[in-house]
Amino acid sequence: MENKLNDNILEKIIKSQDEQKKADLNPRELVDFLLKDLTQREKDVLYSRYGILGEESQTLEQIGKKLNITRERVRQIENNAIIKAKQSPDWKEYLADLSSLIVKYINRHGYISSEVMLINEFLGEGVEQGGKNCLLFILEKFLSDQVEPVEIIHTEKAWKIRDKELKHYEQVIEGIKTILIKKNEPLEMTSIIKELEAEINEEQKVLVTELESWESAVHSCLEVSKHFKKNLFDKWGMSDWRSVNPKRMRDKIYLVLVKYGQPMHYRQITEKINEESFDKKVAHPATVHNELILDERFVLVGRGIYALAEWGYKPGVISEVIVEILTKAGKPLAKKEIVEEVFKYRKVKEGSIGLTLSDKNVFQRTESGEYTLKKEV
Repeated sequence: MENKLNDNILEKIIKSQDEQKKADLNPRELVDFLLKDLTQREKDVLYSRYGILGEESQTLEQIGKKLNITRERVRQIENNAIIKAKQSPDWKEYLADLSSLIVKYINRHGYISSEVMLINEFLGEGVEQGGKNCLLFILEKFLSDQVEPVEIIHTEKAWKIRDKELKHYEQVIEGIKTILIKKNEPLEMTSIIKELEAEINEEQKVLVTELESWESAVHSCLEVSKHFKKNLFDKWGMSDWRSVNPKRMRDKIYLVLVKYGQPMHYRQITEKINEESFDKKVAHPATVHNELILDERFVLVGRGIYALAEWGYKPGVISEVIVEILTKAGKPLAKKEIVEEVFKYRKVKEGSIGLTLSDKNVFQRTESGEYTLKKEV
């Protein structure tokens, strides 16, 4: 009991230390140290080649034209610069913490991690491009004896532990595909894990026990495989499903309205579509407005404001909505009752409802002050 308690305390201490090391991580400082003994020309070649300063990575030919040398000479400078940087006696010690953290993280995720997950884990989601490029430069050129890029068909950019085999990967991928196609709807990761555990065979159980964390490994497979994508509601589905990866503008509009669960102005809908970054296409207000008008799933409920028809909102002008309300009621209603009912279907000002009720060609007021439809003479 005492040993178990001591192990838990030690585990918490190590985890806290690792979190602090990640918080202190500065990829640009690491790169500056690694390249400190290089000439300025050698540094410039590596800066341009790997986008270390935050710009786009340049080709050998682009760098050669800039320096007025051949692309082969650029390649020689690049290779020699890396060899020279590795001749420093303390570079491995300087990268020891980062190397340990990365290996621990990838091991925990079934020996494989998408590049996006790796960058987010160590640098955060909002890091600038230069920081990303510096980390990838270190991975590729200085930690290549421990990690390597993954080359599997239908796989996003990913990294794996060099000496580990991904025995479980394809089986997990096929299992997830089977589950999602069978359910025919996006699922939360916890549900996918539960379904996988129910269908796993004896041979696969052996593979699972070899993994440090089954849950993290499944998550990594979902992130790495191009077969799957997460939708706006943190549920995973097949990447070609409209409910997960919408291509048409009207499907993007639908998902945004479902996510926020309330009527929205078409300009606000446009902003949310662009924020979600479904793809590289930029949404424009005019395009979104046209789709809202043409698709019966969307209902105009106010000036430029649209809702989903499935929420119970009604099309038509306020007058038509009130006529339907009074007809359905089958009796006169007080103004307050009418306003409450209209608000269920339309997003308008109370004054607009009062103004509509004053139309004596359609409505009439009873002696008790209630409203009813004007009777045909």
